[in-house]
Amino acid sequence: MRRDCVKPTFKLPKTGRGWFGLTLVVVDLLIGCAPVILLFNDNSIVLGMPLMMTWSIGIIFFTSLTLLFLNKMEGVK
Repeated sequence: MRRDCVKPTFKLPKTGRGWFGLTLVVVDLLIGCAPVILLFNDNSIVLGMPLMMTWSIGIIFFTSLTLLFLNKMEGVK
C-alpha cells in the first residue's frame, strides 16, 4: 500500500445544528429504503392516489425540504 495516498476521512459534526442536520439526512435515507417502503405497499387510496405513490411523493417533498433547511442553516461545520 502506498503511503502517499490520501486517506479518506469522515468528520463528525461538532455542533447541535450539525448533529440535527446529520440526523435529518439519515432519516431521509431510512424512509426511502426498501424495508420501510414495503410497509406502504397497500391497495388503499390516499389523496386519490395509491398509498405507495403518495409515500413516494412525500419522500420527494421531505428530501427537498431537508436540503432547503440545511442550506438555510448558515454553514453547518
